[in-house]
Amino acid sequence: MKKNVVFWVGVKSSDPLLNKKHGGFEYFQYSKNCWEYWCKKNNIIFYEYNTPLSEKNGTTWTRWFDVFPYLENENIDFDKICVVDGSTMIKWDAPNFFDECPNNKLTIFRALENLKWVYEGVQGYKNIFNNFDFDITKYIDCGFQIFDKSHKPFLNILEEYHDNNFNKIMECQNTIKRGTDQPIYNFLLQIHNINTHLGLSPAFMLNHLNRFDWLSHNWQLKTDTTPFFIKYGYIWKFSGFDRTQRQPLMKQTWDLIKQNYE
Repeated sequence: MKKNVVFWVGVKSSDPLLNKKHGGFEYFQYSKNCWEYWCKKNNIIFYEYNTPLSEKNGTTWTRWFDVFPYLENENIDFDKICVVDGSTMIKWDAPNFFDECPNNKLTIFRALENLKWVYEGVQGYKNIFNNFDFDITKYIDCGFQIFDKSHKPFLNILEEYHDNNFNKIMECQNTIKRGTDQPIYNFLLQIHNINTHLGLSPAFMLNHLNRFDWLSHNWQLKTDTTPFFIKYGYIWKFSGFDRTQRQPLMKQTWDLIKQNYE
């Protein structure tokens, strides 16, 4: 029987500037601890992606180019694949989201937490897509997606576009500074009319925890200081703030909940 796969992206950069920007990559371990436990509990293959097959343009790009080749090269006969960032943590008792994902549809989450950032990115990249009429309300987050084999052609399209337009992409990336792969990925999704699925509960992708006050707790409950994101969310993405704060915040979270993963 085919199994589902969590393709966990945890590539550590040797670039000293990136290390400084991220405050190091020690936070990967807290993410990995959670995902390994959850996968084992739900009979899912945990696949650690830590070495790109190529160094085309950083991990945010190579994950899309490598996910199918890596699994195929290792003869992993999979049903669905969840590609997820190492900046996420999953709650120990989170439901199995694969059960809610239909075939032949890309399961995604919207990324509308910072509309100014999204708008500036879309406007900035529009010219290299002949001013395509992009629907900003359909902009998605590339940090958590669920594929099946029907989506391999789309990732091939993405790689081909990247290779054929590398200089244009890099010019936009270095001047607009509103994402790396994500704007291009979003434009190609809409241009090629890729069917998407939005049926998962928002609890499976809590992002910008500080912006939406998820880090707080109910101060009236004197005996329970559990942060809202742990109480009410299933997957927590530690983005939307100074990246140097990611490691200490994920460590604090792990220290608070680690007994649940034993």
